[in-house]
Amino acid sequence: MDLMKLLDILDEHFGDAELVALCRQFGVAFGAFPGESRRDKIREFLGFIKRQGRMAGLTETAIAQRPDLTTAIAELYAGKETELSWLDEVAGGSGQALDSGLTWRWTAGGARLSQTPAPTPGPLDDATNAPLPDPEPPIPTVMINPYTPGKRVNHDAMFFGRETEQAQIEGQLSAGANIAIVGARTVGSSSLLYHLAQAMETSETVLVAHIDLKDPTFHTVAGLLNSIWTQWWSRVRPGNPVPARTLAEYVTAVRKLKAAGFRPLLFLDELEQMVWRSGTFNDELFNAWHELGREAVMGFVVTAHDPPADLLAQSGNDSEFYDLFQLAPLGLFDRRAAYDLLTLPIQNAGLRIPDGAVETLYLHAGPHPFFLQLAGYYLFDALAKGSYSQGEVVRRFEMAAEPYWREMWESLSPLAQEHLPTSMMREIDGMGGRQLRILANRGLVVPDEDGFRPFSGGFAGWLARMKAAVQAAAEVVPYRDLTA
Repeated sequence: MDLMKLLDILDEHFGDAELVALCRQFGVAFGAFPGESRRDKIREFLGFIKRQGRMAGLTETAIAQRPDLTTAIAELYAGKETELSWLDEVAGGSGQALDSGLTWRWTAGGARLSQTPAPTPGPLDDATNAPLPDPEPPIPTVMINPYTPGKRVNHDAMFFGRETEQAQIEGQLSAGANIAIVGARTVGSSSLLYHLAQAMETSETVLVAHIDLKDPTFHTVAGLLNSIWTQWWSRVRPGNPVPARTLAEYVTAVRKLKAAGFRPLLFLDELEQMVWRSGTFNDELFNAWHELGREAVMGFVVTAHDPPADLLAQSGNDSEFYDLFQLAPLGLFDRRAAYDLLTLPIQNAGLRIPDGAVETLYLHAGPHPFFLQLAGYYLFDALAKGSYSQGEVVRRFEMAAEPYWREMWESLSPLAQEHLPTSMMREIDGMGGRQLRILANRGLVVPDEDGFRPFSGGFAGWLARMKAAVQAAAEVVPYRDLTA
């Protein structure tokens, strides 16, 4: 690979924020690299990645982040077609294999997407002297990886481990409650919310609006309210759009729906996205929603990383909107659900799982939904390609998981970091015990009858190595002290 050309691509096409995000995927800070100019810092970053032997991972991540640069980056591999198999899996950033039969090929003009060449014309019909119809082309067989780490799980066949929570929340919603699903980041709250919305939409009188607040479309009051209203109204009068762009229009319209015998339900994913934008989403909106919810005119299900009361208090909101909610904590999977996630999708694809593969990956990933998806992705990929090696699958998993382990660690307070164990720790009283229970709520430790243990062996091993490295660095005597 021509590193100078890759340097040119990153320098010319990636903005500062995109470079920061790209570096974060590899557990490093872009601003920490030395250099007087932005280009110097990119050069240092590339050197760091090359020394780690992670260039393929870097180009894969860059393609996923900027699909428009696929051709430019692919040309860096000219003459090395075997190194490009991952490009067929990026699929424009979807994280799944292409299902069109397209692969990367080289011509004299460079890299291009191509399909198998069209067959030459067949023989002529003896009676009419006309060309015989071409035979039906073979349908390409592509084994699509069903695991989607970091993305919402939409397909029922990939939704595991939340049967109890879903049934409980559906019962509470049917009884008129408003629910806040509270769970740590990547623990699966968005996936549960989506499947709840799908389940509640089966009733003719229940109107469901599902909003992913990470989408910038919903970062204005007008955009948010009209999107909610449009989803409800399209169920009542399909093909007859009636906008509701102001808060007053929205409140009036919702009351009319309720009076007509409907029950509007709003499923909001990541309430933080609204609360953090207090200048846009102020007490007026939250107070209106509080009144509509208190009068049972509409219902709410939200996801959040912290209870709504804490979120609103932190942002300075005075609204009592939080008072509507019953909390539904969301934690890690049990062992059965974890094993199902690692085995059933692979078996359903007709692949055989080697003995010990699932047990090994469960040890490294733990019962955490995101890391199980990540482990399953690399296991499926290796089995589908017929290149399974337990050590290689574990290595690829740990390389991909490390930035997320680091992010989990860095998100903790110094007090929580002090008490996070790297091995089994018996329950203790006082501040230490309180911190262990907080860590358990965040899915970082697992409580059992013997005490608290890290949620996974992979994370515990990384944490032990990281702490040892920090300790060793602290004990190094600076050169200037030796020469003093």
